[in-house]
Amino acid sequence: MKTLIIYIRYWLLRIFYISLAIFILFGSYYYANPEITIGNYIIHNPLYANLENIPAWLYAVDYFIFIFLVGIVLVFSWILYYNANKRHKEKTNKQYMHLFVTNLFSYLFMVEKFTEKEKKAKLKTLKKALRSDHARRLFINTLRQIHAQTIGPVSDKTLRLMRSVKYDDLIRSYINSPYLRHKIFALKVISDFKLEGFEKRILKLAKRRNNVLRSEAIVTLLNLKVYEDLKFIEKLKTTLTLWDINIIVKTVQELNIKNIDYKSLIISDYPNVSMLGIMLAKFNKQYIFKDLILTRIGDSDGLLNEEAFLALTALAESKDDYKYLVDNFDVATEKAQLEIIRTVANSAEQEEAVKFLNWVVENKHHKQKIEALTKLLDLDLDSINRFKKSENKLIRKSCLQILDINI
Repeated sequence: MKTLIIYIRYWLLRIFYISLAIFILFGSYYYANPEITIGNYIIHNPLYANLENIPAWLYAVDYFIFIFLVGIVLVFSWILYYNANKRHKEKTNKQYMHLFVTNLFSYLFMVEKFTEKEKKAKLKTLKKALRSDHARRLFINTLRQIHAQTIGPVSDKTLRLMRSVKYDDLIRSYINSPYLRHKIFALKVISDFKLEGFEKRILKLAKRRNNVLRSEAIVTLLNLKVYEDLKFIEKLKTTLTLWDINIIVKTVQELNIKNIDYKSLIISDYPNVSMLGIMLAKFNKQYIFKDLILTRIGDSDGLLNEEAFLALTALAESKDDYKYLVDNFDVATEKAQLEIIRTVANSAEQEEAVKFLNWVVENKHHKQKIEALTKLLDLDLDSINRFKKSENKLIRKSCLQILDINI
């Protein structure tokens, strides 16, 4: 029922705006004609007799004055509504703060236990103060923040209190609401309190085009741990943004999710989903998926290609791994090339590493030269002395630059 009321309010406002626009357009036409025929109906314009002898520019001025007056009435009405709504919210805030200080805080944090009679009295007082949506949002949001930042008895109390105020109707109506702010609020509450029964609806929200809503829905599903293998992300059939990917990776690490289906993510037809799978494999040191990651090297999607290289540098552990990175150096992006230089320089194959770093200094661009020379300072001073005297002006400058930095 509450969801229906929200939708009625939502559409009534939009119908009002559309009707107002139609009224203005229709009025400009009606105002300039003696009569209008609509089917079998004829609508006479009683004002036309006063307008037929005036010039067109004066008619336009006259009509715009009328629209201006209508606009003034509307603006004045909105101001009255806004002020009344503001006063109501301020009153609710004051009442809520009194309730919070005198009842909620003492219930959650005081050591002494309340009797059943005292609990019922406090709950009754609480429910009286939570009659409006605004008051309930304030209360639930405070409970949510306390619940997210506490553990043990206090956290348990917030959950029991949340259930006692019967949140279901509000959260269900908000998650189905046409307003974005309602959906985000509902998702945060569901996520922090681990509320069950909303999974299918949240999965639908995770397919929306709105980036903020989609990210919040995905994080909520991760927090609920109903799809721990993360297969649902591949099934969303949508393009994840870099923001989505970073949020997902951060959440997975915070929740310590282990049962990830890396394979289905890495081989996904969606480049950003594949990139997510590779990033997770990299952070969780999933060496067994190196062969799958290799298939993404040289991909037409630059970011996916780069992430595949970065993952391989993080997972490199054998001579063959380092050789592959060296052999495919030219296919890598600049960021990946710099990481390859660092990885190979830190490998156990010191002779091969020095040879590779010398090749980079002699053949690659300035940034790569600087990185390679920096590593050679620790590995091979003979190469540094040779490059100081190089006939190549750029190599000589790069060498002097890193020496100056390290003085």
